Amino acid sequence: MHYFKKTLLAAAMAAFSLTPAFPAFADEPVGTDVTVVEAGTSDTSEDSVQDVQESQETSGSRESKDHRASVVDEEEYISQGPGVQKEEKEEAPAPRETSLGRFTITGYCGCEQCSGGHNLTYSGMVPTPNHTISADLNYFPLGTKLKIDGTVYTVEDKGSFVNGNILDIYYGSHQEALAKGTYTTEVFLVQD
Repeated sequence: MHYFKKTLLAAAMAAFSLTPAFPAFADEPVGTDVTVVEAGTSDTSEDSVQDVQESQETSGSRESKDHRASVVDEEEYISQGPGVQKEEKEEAPAPRETSLGRFTITGYCGCEQCSGGHNLTYSGMVPTPNHTISADLNYFPLGTKLKIDGTVYTVEDKGSFVNGNILDIYYGSHQEALAKGTYTTEVFLVQD
């Protein structure tokens, strides 16, 4: 029985080590590098053959990637059938950002000290770090998107001390809110 296990293991290792040698498992298609030499040309020196080989080596990886891309496009066309127009994907326009000026940024969390232990925001949502922000609803209605230091926040809450140019970012813990502290930075209005 032990001899059978060793033989089976040796056969499996041999099979796995030989699979990259077969064309079906190769990284690149077989037979795509073809050099055409016209009949009657007298320039068959070793230098010209070497130049052709060097140019093939440098462009080989680029050509194989281009070939793979064209095969994918061709396969897509064949699967859809003739007469089907190729659809061009429209990219969604980037959201517009308008500077609102400099705001004082503070932080809060869901603890008893910061928010009285409330588990929901004024909008009825569960507050989320890197998403929820408290703002003066007279200036920014619920759902307004504001970009602060590269992160886009959504106005989902209001605070008793959040008035005018003061914004309160929700953090996951009281320590995070204290660590960030109070600072002033430029705020952008993000419009879709």
